[in-house]
This record gives sequence, C-alpha cells and structure tokens, in this order.
Amino acid sequence: MRCYLFAIILLAGVFVSCTAPPAPTPTSLPSSPTAIILEQDLTVAELGLRLRLPAGWQSRLEGQALRIAATTAALDATVIDAPLLLIDTIPVAIFTAQYGTAHPETVFELASSAIQSAGYTISPTQSVQIGRAQGVVADLSGPNGHGRLIVLVDETRILRILAQAALTRWMAEQATIEQVLASIEMLALATPTPTPLVMAAQPQIVRSGPPGFVLRLGGRSGPPNSRFIAARGLAAAPDGTIYLAESGQGVWVFAPDGTLRTTFGADELLDAYDVALGPDGDLYVADYGRNAIVRFTSTGTLLGRWGGHGNAPEQFGLSAPQRIAVAADGSVYALDTRLGDDGLAVSSIVRFTGEGRFIERITLPNDVAPSDLVVDPNGMIYLAESFAGTIIKLAPDGIVLARLGDPADPTLLAGPVIDLDRAGYLYLATYAGTILRLSPDGTIVARGGQPATAGSIPNPGEISLPNGIVAAPGGVVWVSDNSGEYSAISAFRLQTDAAALATVVALAPTTSLPTGETTQQWATTATASSFYAPDYDPAGVVGPPDVGGCQDSPNAWAPATPDSREILTVSFAQPVFATGLVIYQNHQPGYVTLVEVIDEQGTAQTVYRAEPTAAPECPFIQTITFDQTLTRVTSARITLEQRDGSWSEIDAVALIGVP
Repeated sequence: MRCYLFAIILLAGVFVSCTAPPAPTPTSLPSSPTAIILEQDLTVAELGLRLRLPAGWQSRLEGQALRIAATTAALDATVIDAPLLLIDTIPVAIFTAQYGTAHPETVFELASSAIQSAGYTISPTQSVQIGRAQGVVADLSGPNGHGRLIVLVDETRILRILAQAALTRWMAEQATIEQVLASIEMLALATPTPTPLVMAAQPQIVRSGPPGFVLRLGGRSGPPNSRFIAARGLAAAPDGTIYLAESGQGVWVFAPDGTLRTTFGADELLDAYDVALGPDGDLYVADYGRNAIVRFTSTGTLLGRWGGHGNAPEQFGLSAPQRIAVAADGSVYALDTRLGDDGLAVSSIVRFTGEGRFIERITLPNDVAPSDLVVDPNGMIYLAESFAGTIIKLAPDGIVLARLGDPADPTLLAGPVIDLDRAGYLYLATYAGTILRLSPDGTIVARGGQPATAGSIPNPGEISLPNGIVAAPGGVVWVSDNSGEYSAISAFRLQTDAAALATVVALAPTTSLPTGETTQQWATTATASSFYAPDYDPAGVVGPPDVGGCQDSPNAWAPATPDSREILTVSFAQPVFATGLVIYQNHQPGYVTLVEVIDEQGTAQTVYRAEPTAAPECPFIQTITFDQTLTRVTSARITLEQRDGSWSEIDAVALIGVP
C-alpha cells in the first residue's frame, strides 16, 4: 500500500519547519526489526541542522526545505512508498508577525491541519527538547500510511520534520527512521547583519489626469515592494504629510507630493486597517489582525497597545476595530461590532484616553451599522452609514441628532469612509466613485472623482472601491482605492459648487464657515548674491512696498553693479500652500528671468521662467500665479538677469497661498 505526500504548507502559504528530537517509540505500531547502523554525517548550515544517515541515503536542499530518502527516486516521489523525511524552517519573527505567537503547540496545530483534513489520525502530542529548542511530537496513522511529525522552537527559528512511509514500509523500517530522528542536532545559525525582510520602495506616481486629479500612488506597476497589498485608512499632518494604513508594511509615510519618506509598524502590526492623528502628533492605528489599537510617535516609535478580542468593555469583537478617530481632547474613538444576546451583530463606539485607558462604551441604535466615524472639535460624532446611504450625527452621548441624506436617492451618500476638515466640512467617498464635500447640515458644496468602469483597472481620477479618505491641508483630498490586485491612493482637488457654498456661508450662524480663501504676506527676511553698499541692501525688500513711483531708492534692493546676474532669496513667516508671488520692481523693471518657491524640506519648484526684457511700465507690479503647491512654501528665490547693462531694483515681494 502507498500513501500520498502530506501537505507541508501552513496558513497563508508560510512554510513551517521542524526538527526532530529523540522521538518516543509509538505504542500503536508493531515493533520493527533491528535498525541499520548510521554511517553518514549530514550537516545543513542553512537550517542549522546536523544528523546521521544510513550509508547511501540521499538528500536535497530546496531553499529552506530539506528532503531525505534512501534513493534518488524516493526523493522525487509525489506518492510515497519508501520512507521520506521533509524538514523545513521559518524565522520566529515572521511566524509571530502573522499568528501572534510561536508556541510549539500552536505551530503544531497549524502544521498538522492539512494532514488531519486528509483523513489521518494524530496521536496525543508529547513534549520533546533538543538543546535549547522546545517542541512537541506526535505519530500519524491512516489506512495507507504512517508517519511522525515533530515541531521545535528556539529563540530564532521554528523547525519541523515530517517522516512518512507506506504502512508496510513504515512497519519494516521504523527503527531506522527513529534512529535518524534521534541523531538530529540543532546548530547555531549564523547571524548576518540584520536587514529588513521587505523594504518598501517608492510606489509609482502618476501626475497626469482629468481636471481635479492631482496625483496617484500605487496601482499594478512597479516592483512588488512598491505596490500596496491593501491601501486602507489615511491621515494627514498639518504640513500635508500623508500616513497610510496598509496591510503589508503597516504605515507608509509620504510627503505631500507623493515621495515615500518611510514605513513603520510592519513588525508591530498584524493587519493595519485605519490610522488617525492625535493633537500632539502621535499616530493611532487600528490593528484589525489583533483586535487592538496601537499608538506610535510620528516617526514610528511604539508607545502602547490596548484592546484585544473579548467581551470586556475595553475589548473588541472579532471584526473590530476597523475604524478609529481621535478627538480634539486626544481621546480615541473606535467602532466595535460584536454579537448580542440574540445572536445578531450590535455596533457601538468604544472611547479611550490617548494612553489606552477605557472611558466609556457608547451604545448605538439597533438600526445603525456604521462603516466609519469622525469626531468634531465639540465632541459631535458623524457616522458613515453606507448601507442606508446616510450620514448620522450623534451627540457626545450617542443620541441621534440628525440623519443627513436624500431618502429619494439613498445611493447619493452611500459611502464607506468619512472625514472632517478643520473648517467643519465633511468629506465622503462613495460607492458611486465620487468624492463629496458637505457642510455640517448635509449640503453638497463640492465634488470630485469619477467612477471606474466595472471590471476594469481605474484610470487616473477614477475610483473603484474607496477604503479611506482624508481632507489634507491646502484643499487636497486623498482617497485610497482597491479593486482586486489594484490598490492605490489618489489626491484630488474638488470642484466647488459656488452657489451652494455661498448659500451655506450666508445661512451659517454668527461665525461663518471658512471658505479656503488665500492670504498674502510680505517677506520677513531677505538675502542676496550682492548689493550696492551701503544703502541698497536686501533688507529693503522686507515688508510692504515703501518706494513711491518709478525711481531709484535706497529703500529697495539693488545689485552691487549693473551688467550682472544676481539672486535674491526671500523668506516668509507663515508656511502656506502657495498659489502666487508678487514682485514690486521700482527701477528698470522686467529682468526677472527665474522664480522658484522653496518648501519646508528645502525642495525648490520653478514657477516662472522668461527672457530678460524691459517692462513696458514702471513701477512694475509683476504677479506670478501657478497651481497650488502640494507642499508648504516658506521662501522664494528670484533670479535677476541684467547683463544688458540695466540696473534693476526690487522693493517688495509678497507670497500668496492657502494657510
């Protein structure tokens, strides 16, 4: 009789290893003849393993898996007759990251599940030890075959050994197999310089698309480590830094222009689902895989973890938490769903301090099953009720205050993710592939995005299945999107409905809602490549214009000599998402040939370029406008090309932008 090769793959395709300690003789099998003397030493440095084999036995290492048998033909068999030993290994860190523990019994249960599914019986496990490794061993028996499975765990690795043969061959050669197993020694593994197992790379950036589309990160192109497995919740810092909760790398951190800065949390998070920013700059992540909330600094240092699965007030159901929010006072709100006494799912909100201390559980009405939440500065809670197509406004104690939506069109506000900006506007990404900006009373004041064609990969600016949204500074809205193997995050600028917005602002109570208008500020410091001493220094550019008319004046800046190429650098007190620059030129104007704006990271962006030409009028107020920058601008660099013999002067420079 012959037996089929037992599966050696664990959940999620992770190979688990084994190593064999001196295994106890099974009492359920008949005694075997005298074993063959072991004469052949085999050392496998890759597995940290040494054992002895009968003369002539064969072995083959395939990656981290070792096969051992009496003949080459037996090594290649897919249907087992003669004895075959399979040994494989995995680092403890990788296993615990996926399953939370590397206890030998847990590893054995996972490793043996496929064997049990194939109809084989597993004897009660017994404890074993080889060197510093602890483990368990059990015998396997079925109608056509027998075997033995051993799992060992030490500080760094898990080893598994699976010995098996057809029933008659096992009975005949059991003593030899047991001698081989008893000869196993675990050796110290070499410790190479630690490097990240998977280092994230810059996702593909797409910058061309329809009006309102800003950029897209991710998709199906690029190396595997630059693609998202599943892009989910989003958060944005005041400077526009974007944080993405993603199931593969934990938290990805991007500059506002899409440049990857870092990733963190891959080892601390089993399945990151949502991320929220606290008022102190710390990050909170919903670890769906461990039913927990995890707190990090903005640079990725782990600060704390709480929650877990259970029925206690501070614990979560199996499918939670997926969505979290942080209030202005720093308290953390998390959606929870668990089974009620009647066996039906019950939704509630669990509230903690920023340090993880349980505050309260807010009960939700039975007919409310929210998919996301956000909390305003006054403690009011907004829920995205995607199935009902409504946004529900709750008082801090959970009392329903309003249901926003159109009963005649429940699909209009059917969206799984919601956010709130500092001005009090709500943002909703809908299943219809659109992004909506709503006033607190539910009036739609802006739209963006387009639906993707069903079954196709979304084009830039299209949305298939949104899974996260954040209203970032500077009027940019980011949305995460997933569809099969496609996963990306996209930035949009919404198209405002001017009439609707005007009505909302006019009807708003005493304090009208901000409308995102730009501000103008004058330079506060200035430096230059040269200046005409002693009076025409760069300080003349600081502040508003103070030269009247078209004239030479020591109140302005002038280069040291004419017929030169000069650079003037000006800085501003308040970083803004810039949209324009105004240059006041009071003498021989028109020779500005290059203007660059510089952001907080020191990155320069060219916003104006021209040939030197005398301006038709003087004084010349030169206004330069450009698309709003994605990063906050703090300074500008102005190049003056006057090598035709002119001698230009600049009186003042103003920066225009969204605070």
